Amino acid sequence: MPTATLEDIAKKNSEDIGALTKSLEGLVKTLSKTPAAGTKPSDVFGLPHVRQGENIMGSRGFSFMKMLGLITGATTPDEGKMESDIHNRLHQCFAKDGINYSYGGKQGEKAFLAPLATSFLQDCYVPANFRKEMRQMVSASVEGADRGEMVNIRRKQFQSMGYGEKAMSWLNELTGGFLVEPPQQGELIELLRNKEALVNAGARVVPLPPQGRLKYPRQTLASNTYWIGESSPITDSTLGGGEVTMQAKKLAVLIKAPNELIRFASPAAEALMRDDMTKSLALGLDLAGLQGAGGDNTPLGLINRQNITFLNSSNLNANGNGIVGQDVYRMIAAIEENNAEMEGFIMRPRTLYKYYQLRADAVAQGDGQGPFLFNLIREAGENTPAMLGGYPVTKSTQISGTQTKGTGTGLTYIAFGMWSDFLIGMFGAIEFAATTLGDTSFVNDQTWVRGILSADVAIRHESAFGVLSQLSTQI
Repeated sequence: MPTATLEDIAKKNSEDIGALTKSLEGLVKTLSKTPAAGTKPSDVFGLPHVRQGENIMGSRGFSFMKMLGLITGATTPDEGKMESDIHNRLHQCFAKDGINYSYGGKQGEKAFLAPLATSFLQDCYVPANFRKEMRQMVSASVEGADRGEMVNIRRKQFQSMGYGEKAMSWLNELTGGFLVEPPQQGELIELLRNKEALVNAGARVVPLPPQGRLKYPRQTLASNTYWIGESSPITDSTLGGGEVTMQAKKLAVLIKAPNELIRFASPAAEALMRDDMTKSLALGLDLAGLQGAGGDNTPLGLINRQNITFLNSSNLNANGNGIVGQDVYRMIAAIEENNAEMEGFIMRPRTLYKYYQLRADAVAQGDGQGPFLFNLIREAGENTPAMLGGYPVTKSTQISGTQTKGTGTGLTYIAFGMWSDFLIGMFGAIEFAATTLGDTSFVNDQTWVRGILSADVAIRHESAFGVLSQLSTQI
């Protein structure tokens, strides 16, 4: 057998060392992936992603109570992710033009954007899909209160009132009352409110842009025509122009609520605060559109505009003008004489029924015993429209019933005209702000909630409207 040379031995040793090194590297790699004894896979590889707090993709509706809790700190950020997400996305929509609605404020105030009327948010700022999403979230039902939590709160309340007699009682939590379930909450009894007049009469609602100012160009003068002879010069004429401007004005509402209401609120409590604030803002805007004094802070109402038609009753009296049937047609004629189209009346219910009571003379002049002047619809039905002189009537106690003349009080007016020419400009988001700071709110553990609506009104043609005022409707 041939003897191995030193070169062959060195080559073989090198190959063995390479194979051993490769085996050791594989072993180390395998061991590095194997957990030690007594450990869990999560100790080696780490925990998977876990969502903390509520899921913003959940199905619950937008909660105004959670929003207020976020502003005041009564609700943790994990519990109000959905509300924060809506605010941040709204802010990003308007921040494109440099308008700042960022979350945060001064002296304990924090501003928050919440959806109010999504249809009035312009497409160029808020996409249609986002508006639809917000509308669905506001319409969705809110979470109910925990029954066990309500029992605990009720028990503490009775203990603080000193109910501690030994006799059994279904009213006393300490002597048997704890066996009785909490009372079932019925439907919320809402306040009887005025009915909106302008929108129901046909006024148009238009969205205000984020900068809060909207202008409509308007023609005020027409060109003139002339009959001329041969080779005669034509007299020139000038077209007149102007503009109708709406500039956002602030309509605000303030509610002072105990912090317990925010922490332990039931759906009825949330609905009460939300609906009350929004309805109050809507009625406040409606009233200003009818009777606002005008100026930098208040819209100029219809009855205070100089270029509308002002009519006097055909039955003038020193202490209040009378209701006369022929005046209905005088009002219609006044609008049509100004080349506008009559679209309806706005008046108090008592005024309309005063017209319905008017009767022609039967035998002697002024006896009022003949047939009724206006054709009454005698079949009762909730969908039966109120009509006068062939035009619809919007009944609303928003119309003032406090006008005076001489010694007469409790007088009212009728507004009439082409309501499609009445414009209500409204910014589609209501800004909520809340604070717990201040001498009174801090000591009383209260949250002060403020809602602001930016809006204004304008009229395309003032001559298309009129008012018949200082009417007595005494029956």
